[in-house]
Amino acid sequence: MFLTDKYSSLLPPHHHHSDAAPPKSSSRRRQQQQQAGKAACFDAALAARLRGLLPLPGPACSPSSSPLAALARLADLLALTLAEAARALAGEGDAAAVAAHLDAGIALLDACNAITARLERLRRRRLLARFALHLVVSPAGRGRARAALADRDDRTSSPSPPPPLPSLPFDQPRGRLYAAARVLVAVNAVSSLAAAAAAAVLGGDALGTAFPRVSGSDFPWAEPFNAVSSQLSTLAICNASEVDAIDEAIQRLASVLDGKGGADEAALGAAAQEVERRTEELTARLDRLSDAVNGVFRAALGLRNAELGAFMAGPAGKTGV
Repeated sequence: MFLTDKYSSLLPPHHHHSDAAPPKSSSRRRQQQQQAGKAACFDAALAARLRGLLPLPGPACSPSSSPLAALARLADLLALTLAEAARALAGEGDAAAVAAHLDAGIALLDACNAITARLERLRRRRLLARFALHLVVSPAGRGRARAALADRDDRTSSPSPPPPLPSLPFDQPRGRLYAAARVLVAVNAVSSLAAAAAAAVLGGDALGTAFPRVSGSDFPWAEPFNAVSSQLSTLAICNASEVDAIDEAIQRLASVLDGKGGADEAALGAAAQEVERRTEELTARLDRLSDAVNGVFRAALGLRNAELGAFMAGPAGKTGV
């Protein structure tokens, strides 16, 4: 028997048999490579999805453009991004990157709740508009119809306007990023874009809304991201949303009802038909957007669970990608 065989347990690790367990550094290196590969796949998938959004529904500054439809598609993309991020972080142990993102995850959940509350307010106004349409058919009910339209504007129950929708500022990090951090940068960027679009479309402050942009070529999804951001900004500025359109139609109907000497029947019929058409359009698009926001909320919870799992996994080796 060779002495190396007899006393192998006393020798340094590199004198062990070739079939011994590989050093921990080798196992960690493989884990790092797997994490880097998942991050690269995530980046490529996000770039493809962003390109798939282009062009946005209807040409910019065209009556056929639908800001609500564009916002719903962006919310769908955000939900997919969050779900993919959760899968990319599975088994990831970059506790520092994950811990830094936990507060951002809470802010996204809060933003979803605020948007849902805004959509519910719009639904209530839509129901009051439909109630007013039911009343204007009869001359005896037109006084109540006018009251319903006034109540729709919340002038009696809520004299102050609703609070602005929360923003999710995007601060692009500098320097070398590791696998988990790259994934979470993308999550922050798309979340910020969706929040800005919601504020512009639902909050009525398109001119005052800053849409995020990504600089440099470190991320393969940066170019399509900036293109989507630019088109959303133009769409929100150039086009009155479906919410604005129904508000204008309601104002015309209210003006006809307020006419001296009684309402002009022809004008009343035309105004009521326009409100009905706008209401039907708004109903379908609000339902679609509400479903999309609910999907974002569920995906954000899933990502948070994945982050907590990664955080509990403890620190792991990092790799640049």
